[in-house]
Amino acid sequence: MTRVGDSGFLSPDIKFHLVRKIEIHKIIALNGTALMRHEETFLEFHKSAGVILFARNVESVSQLGELVGAVKDKLASGGLDPLIMADHEGDLVSVLRGVIGAPPSPMAIAAAGDYDLARAVARATGEMMRKLGVNTVLAPGADCCFDLASPITGLRSFGCRPDQVAEYAAQTIRGFHDAGVLTCTKHFPGHGSTRQDSHEMLPVIDRTIERLRSEDLVPFARAVEEGTDMVMAAHIALKTGSSADAGEPASFSKEMIQGLLRREMGFDGAVITDALEMAGARRHADDRYGGLAGGLERPLLAGADLLLYSRPVPEEVFFNQESMMSLRVMETIVHTLARIADKGDFEAKLEEAARESEGLRRLLAIFKQSEDRVNRLRAKATEYALPPRDQERRKVIELSDYPSMPPIYRTVAEKSIALVRDPHGFIPIDPGAVHTLVPVVHRPQGMIGGQDIDEFLEVLLKRFPAWKRTSEICGFKEDLEGIAQPAFDSAVRKGRIDRHTDLPPDSSRSIIVFSARGAPPHVFMAGLESFIGVYPIPLIMVTGWPLIEWVPPNTGVLVTFGAAMQTASAAAAILRGEAVAQGIVARVLPEGG
Repeated sequence: MTRVGDSGFLSPDIKFHLVRKIEIHKIIALNGTALMRHEETFLEFHKSAGVILFARNVESVSQLGELVGAVKDKLASGGLDPLIMADHEGDLVSVLRGVIGAPPSPMAIAAAGDYDLARAVARATGEMMRKLGVNTVLAPGADCCFDLASPITGLRSFGCRPDQVAEYAAQTIRGFHDAGVLTCTKHFPGHGSTRQDSHEMLPVIDRTIERLRSEDLVPFARAVEEGTDMVMAAHIALKTGSSADAGEPASFSKEMIQGLLRREMGFDGAVITDALEMAGARRHADDRYGGLAGGLERPLLAGADLLLYSRPVPEEVFFNQESMMSLRVMETIVHTLARIADKGDFEAKLEEAARESEGLRRLLAIFKQSEDRVNRLRAKATEYALPPRDQERRKVIELSDYPSMPPIYRTVAEKSIALVRDPHGFIPIDPGAVHTLVPVVHRPQGMIGGQDIDEFLEVLLKRFPAWKRTSEICGFKEDLEGIAQPAFDSAVRKGRIDRHTDLPPDSSRSIIVFSARGAPPHVFMAGLESFIGVYPIPLIMVTGWPLIEWVPPNTGVLVTFGAAMQTASAAAAILRGEAVAQGIVARVLPEGG
């Protein structure tokens, strides 16, 4: 009999079995475009619930199909498919853009003012994802854009009005379900009230629970009613004044997950954490648990079902920059432990040990409830899977299956772009006239990244053959006379149109393309405003967060709510006078925004 010692510590083989039970609640990341040897070993042994794909895993349709197939071969068990997840929200957060394009941003859909568009976009996106074998999308975002300066919400939000965000989120869930793709509503309980980025720190929101219920939680409540498959718990802490878990991230909080989300809001689906490598989780685990092993797995005790990891399983383990464990050593340890611990049914061993430990019984009961929720989720993904004959056909990729972009993407782009003002009648522009595009980009640090402005500019340059572009302006610095001068980033991606030029002497023929995620630092904006003051520009195209209050009133403003190819094409049509801007900024911005 496996016994629990008098000290209360479990025997090594029981601890090993507990680790294995925790592993099946993990969503792991992969290194590259094919499974590495150590990843195959890890997946075979631990049988994680699934994987999350990133841009580093996506090269081509056929390659991705092979990768997904290999993962399914390793992780499929008990007749259940693994969860194959992707962050494919739209615009800048679209990890599959290399093979199926980038959907319009949620804010673009809202600026178009048509709820049905959200469902249509999700359905079209989901159909392409499903053909790739990706059965779970980490969307919709249900965060309200209460503060346009936040680097987290912005284009990723359906706007500032909770009821509006709720309806768009609900329609997005319907669309993905139409296509047979599981959904994950995020970031519970709402990231819209903080400017802080949980990738970099633990944001603390000072809101009463009553205000939370009347604003932030409204979209999540609607998503629960609509049948969202998962809810993502964010690494944000709520300073409500009544919470026993004050200062604890929602992802680690029993009160938030079991109390608010499950008991009060009635959600009985799976709860997944945001990526646990993010500072909001990692620093909390270090502070609360001293960096001890298991700190990042505490969300399971709070009621979470899936632990999300964005960093790949390492081939080597390092400590203080020195390698401690190689692939061969890892394999030897894993196989040795497996031989020692797997002499018999490990579930039976755990049950036997639990008879002598009340703490272990409670722990196993938590794991059992969580495992049931995960298995229900995987069962639904399996039901959604393509029929067997199509599974075989999937090995032969037909280009017609993957259009460059669904027509609905173009429709949203055409209906969402907003012309805020054009005081000098600059539009329409003669296609044969010589103009210069001046990209000004604020790229904050973090996992989200920024827009592909080069792609946006390339489309414009193709539609206006006489145009040129400058290198990207990444900041400003004062010259000896105190005048703000641009700091250029000369890096240009290979294969892109190379029609670079310096700033022309005639600024009346220049167009700034401004892309920002969140509010740029004061120094950046002060330099930009000063630059515009001495170098008048007739038109500014805002592709990122729609921050426009800094633009002089005598300067034209065109807001695109994105920088994807279809958005650039629609913008070009407006600039040429072939189409009229139909979007309305006021539909999505906070009051006074």
